[in-house]
Amino acid sequence: MNSRESTGGFAPATPRKPATEQFAPVAADYACFSYHAAGPDLAPMLAAGEMTGRERVLDIGSGPGHTALLFAPAAQEVVATDPTEAMLDQGRRLARERGLDNVRFECTGAESLPFPDDSFDRVTSRQSAHHYEDITAAMREVARVLRPGGRFVLIDSVSPEDDAFDGFLNDIELLRDASHVRDYRVSEWAQMFAERGLDLDHLADWDIPLDFDDWVARSRTPKAEVEALRRCIAEASPSVRERFAIDDDCGWSVPVALVVGTWA
Repeated sequence: MNSRESTGGFAPATPRKPATEQFAPVAADYACFSYHAAGPDLAPMLAAGEMTGRERVLDIGSGPGHTALLFAPAAQEVVATDPTEAMLDQGRRLARERGLDNVRFECTGAESLPFPDDSFDRVTSRQSAHHYEDITAAMREVARVLRPGGRFVLIDSVSPEDDAFDGFLNDIELLRDASHVRDYRVSEWAQMFAERGLDLDHLADWDIPLDFDDWVARSRTPKAEVEALRRCIAEASPSVRERFAIDDDCGWSVPVALVVGTWA
């Protein structure tokens, strides 16, 4: 299912927005947003990296650098990349505040990384892959820069395997944020990993509760889309309401997964 072709009749005709345009104005908000800064997936993500202290780590789609800063004390060096310079500025500020001098920040997209082949022992990506405009290119780059024996540690919101749940999730994600591309199913990630010679290990799942007003305020969703989102969520079927834990105030829970790719 292509989420950009499925809006369930709720979505206004909003043009696609580049991620850089979406996130530059809200970079400071993402630097302090509680889930991104201190979510329950951070410690399991670091554990999945199986760090020894000698690794060179690449964090793609780093945003304000929370994942890069998480790995920095356990790594030899971390390179944090993101296409939005304002996000990286927040990461630089946080690194200075924490006294971390082994992290550097580079402005680049995941689809074309300016690094030689076999450059990194670990590649990480947390809550950014659903914005990659060309996921095939991004996965090709991950496999290219990852050294043999390395690990790709990915956390992202994921779509359920059920078509109706998949359609609902991607519809509301796109309504809320016009830079959204797709929340992929774990089965889709497994296929993408296999195409690049990586085995996928599905380690953990979470349902992260979201307050509706905070959710749309953080992305500065336009008023028309906010109203459409309320209708879409309020009119969801009983099975959808149960799967996403929708409450009477349109709060809901987003599925998140931790997967690791290793060389087959």
